[in-house]
Amino acid sequence: MNRWSVLTRTPLLRLSIPRTRATVSLLSVAQLRFNSSSSSPFGKLTTNPIEEMDKAKEQDAGKKTASEIARNEDGEVDISSITPQNDEQLIEYYKQQQQSQQKKHKQQPKLEDLVHPLKIQLFNQSVSDHGFFKNDQIVTHEGKSYKFHLTPQEIEILEPSIYLSSYRIKSSMKKATVVNRFVRGYDLKTAINQLHFNPKKMATELEKLLKRGLATSQELGYDEDSMYIARLWTGSDGEWRKRLDIKGRGRHGVIHHRYIHLKCVLKTGQTKQRLAWEKQQAEAKSKPKMYLNNEPLNIKVRPWYKW
Repeated sequence: MNRWSVLTRTPLLRLSIPRTRATVSLLSVAQLRFNSSSSSPFGKLTTNPIEEMDKAKEQDAGKKTASEIARNEDGEVDISSITPQNDEQLIEYYKQQQQSQQKKHKQQPKLEDLVHPLKIQLFNQSVSDHGFFKNDQIVTHEGKSYKFHLTPQEIEILEPSIYLSSYRIKSSMKKATVVNRFVRGYDLKTAINQLHFNPKKMATELEKLLKRGLATSQELGYDEDSMYIARLWTGSDGEWRKRLDIKGRGRHGVIHHRYIHLKCVLKTGQTKQRLAWEKQQAEAKSKPKMYLNNEPLNIKVRPWYKW
């Protein structure tokens, strides 16, 4: 205990010490507590300096127009002032991408360029008459009768179908093939339900792909209940990464990080009906099979040659 502590304990000196700081601090706390923006007495006592800086930046950005780019005294561009609205290089890149996409759409052949327009009309007439396309049948169109035949390539073009392609997937073709064999040939909704409860990683990726196909079929107006998986395959997506596999005694290997893609073709119930009808017609035209008579041999069978 020092002298100052002994003196402060005396009542006369304690009364003589001014208490202005305590009163000021209490008043300031009361002002912060009851003058807050919220009506609750438990409002914020302090302000967040980070929020204030963000608000100030937003206000400054709102004042500047989209075409303004700040420059230093040396004439160099201030990177922080560049936005997607005033970045000339980015705008030029998007323009080039849009032009290239338009060129690709222009280069895609039309249906009339691949199949004769009369064949398209006869195909639609056959589908409206039978519910699906029947090949080598007589079709009446505009008062004329045609024995209509289409090649398998033309049927593939004219029948409704949906082509799907996945994004880049970090997996192997061997793992993807196991899942593809599980649902190949299934109805679309049945395949999605089965994949949803499959614990494999590739099942989740394939489920996402088939859900995109289901949404596309709804947009195109196809019957989603009759859609099925006609073809489903996987392949390498290229640009596999490599890294060293360090082993003992100065040896090493190379680890390949594989990337693949999934591709799928969905078709409607028209194709299923056509394939079933063609199978039935092939069985009707096939010759009867002549099997061997199941009769005992009329000779003695010995375990040695007689000559």
